[in-house]
Amino acid sequence: MANKKEEQVATDDAVLLMFLSLVEEEGIEVAITLNVGGAVVSGTLIGASAYYEGIKESSKDIQDSTMSKIITKKFTDLNEGYLKQKQEQDNKEDKENTATFIHLKEARYLGTSGQPTTNSVNWWRGKISSVDGFSFDFLV
Repeated sequence: MANKKEEQVATDDAVLLMFLSLVEEEGIEVAITLNVGGAVVSGTLIGASAYYEGIKESSKDIQDSTMSKIITKKFTDLNEGYLKQKQEQDNKEDKENTATFIHLKEARYLGTSGQPTTNSVNWWRGKISSVDGFSFDFLV
């Protein structure tokens, strides 16, 4: 079993890492299209905290109030843990980028016909290491 440090290897793509850093540190949002294992997904690149907050906000639309409260609590805990980890990382002298996931809002998929699918998802999360290519625009 790999240790946690080995599992945090994300990507060596300097451009993608730069934009992920800007998204995380500056809170900017960028239109992006990703090729992930042959699938094409477009959306707005956002930081992890914005992703967690978005999921919490979206959970308010769930009709089952118990489920809504559970999701809100779980994503609040995830966000707090993420912010704590980020603070600890910021305090270290060696500030290597250990991001392992990429987050999108307003995500859409491109179907095999080359047309956008009718299915859209508000929130998408994927492994950075699975990204085969990207462009900075909305394709779908």
